[in-house]
Amino acid sequence: MPKRARIQDVARLADVSLSTVSAVLNDKNIVSRVTRQRVLDAIETLHYSPDHYASNLARRHPKIFGLIVSDLRNPFFAETAHAIEDEARRHGYGITLTATNFSPELLRGAVRQMLGARIAGIAVITSEYDEEAFAMIHRSGVPSVFMDVGKAGPVSTNIRVDTRQGMVAAVEHLVGLGHTNLLFVRNSNPGDGPALLSHKYRDQGFAAAIKGCGIPGIRANVVNGAGFPTNAGRDAIESAFGNHIFTAVVCATDLVAVGVCRGLHSLGIRIPEDVSVVGFDNTYLSEFLTPSLTSVDIPRDELSRLTVNALLPTEEKQSMPHTIRLKTELIVRSSTALRARVRS
Repeated sequence: MPKRARIQDVARLADVSLSTVSAVLNDKNIVSRVTRQRVLDAIETLHYSPDHYASNLARRHPKIFGLIVSDLRNPFFAETAHAIEDEARRHGYGITLTATNFSPELLRGAVRQMLGARIAGIAVITSEYDEEAFAMIHRSGVPSVFMDVGKAGPVSTNIRVDTRQGMVAAVEHLVGLGHTNLLFVRNSNPGDGPALLSHKYRDQGFAAAIKGCGIPGIRANVVNGAGFPTNAGRDAIESAFGNHIFTAVVCATDLVAVGVCRGLHSLGIRIPEDVSVVGFDNTYLSEFLTPSLTSVDIPRDELSRLTVNALLPTEEKQSMPHTIRLKTELIVRSSTALRARVRS
């Protein structure tokens, strides 16, 4: 195997110091045009590529953020990771990304590995919770951000999605369309672990929205689907049909809503003529379903801005509280309409 070129090899071939090569690699305007070109020619000749991991360990102020999400198959987590990476890059930082597949044990291992890599900060955007993992983060003193899970602290920020507001908007929208028989389709943990915290908040938000709407005669039932969200949504709606009366369905996530729509179609139920459907997360899938899906939006741009700002060094960040409530918004599309008739 050919030996990988080192920065020392580049400096020797270009006849410059290591600091000069480093300045060229970091695009600093302290090197003359002629010297810069000599270094670039040496880099090209040697096919040199910098070892960013080693550089990060050597820096006094590392330029890598750690990002942990639950599931990259879920568009919400994938879109969020993409937005955070873009925002981090805007500030001159990169990210290292891993997914836990909703496992507290994998979350714990990911935290341990990232803290060992001397990252500049760590963001945990997960649905699962692990006390030991968060205790490790707090003990490390590394700037951290949690979404819904975890606790705020001197260098830790908790971003709480206003799930209740989103569920209230969804219920009020459906009630305004004349729906008084609602079904909430939740999605239990695909593994054997405890209930997913973010899903628990959505359950509570729906219950609070029904209780607080003040509409006499409104009825709501809850049905659960276990496993992967699309399958869970399809199975849940098939089990609910014939056992519950409903003209509108609120889903715990957009992926659950995809499964619900599939289940309704297979039963010969039209959307939205017979049953209206609302999702949660407003992923890119929402616009491309037929009909397009009404969904509660969690603004990824704002989430990424808040996350990266919280992880930046003090001198680079904007001042903000350690607990932040992130507002949601109902995006109305074609999957909801005036109630036509009750199906059972």
